[in-house]
Amino acid sequence: MRTPVINAKRIILRPFCNNDLEDVFYGWENDPDVARYMYWQSHNDINKTKKWIKEEISKIDSDDWYRWAIVCKDNGKVIGTCLIYFEEEYNEFEISYNLSKRTWGCGYTTEAMTAVIKFVKENLHLKKIIGHCAKVNKASANVMKKLGFKFVRNMPYKCNDDEEPYEGEEYILEID
Repeated sequence: MRTPVINAKRIILRPFCNNDLEDVFYGWENDPDVARYMYWQSHNDINKTKKWIKEEISKIDSDDWYRWAIVCKDNGKVIGTCLIYFEEEYNEFEISYNLSKRTWGCGYTTEAMTAVIKFVKENLHLKKIIGHCAKVNKASANVMKKLGFKFVRNMPYKCNDDEEPYEGEEYILEID
């Protein structure tokens, strides 16, 4: 199934396109604060971001990888990304998200992931999805709790291309 465009109250979720390069690079790819608890590392090479966008565009028709650009309706700017994908390590679909620092604390992640969960219920018909975060990343854990995810266990959590290990948490959302 092709990654669809999804409308929410303040945002639009849509597949990435080449025109998103500067919003992505300057919004979060080059920001170490955004990358602190992510699997990837921040960088100052816009060509890496160009390669990342190209890879994301190549996955738009995938049945196990749905990544959206989070676009603010007010100004048309890409402010972040959200994703649901099949994680082979856990044999489950997992969520992921990040936003540019200037939009933290505004509820955009919860709004985006609420729309993604609705998509999952209506189109993928999954019974559960999982999420992981670093234990110290309380904002990410709070998003999952607001979405109805329940804490499952503590676990190792690697960040920044496995260079920074943290204690992590696993959450699960049972879908009815």
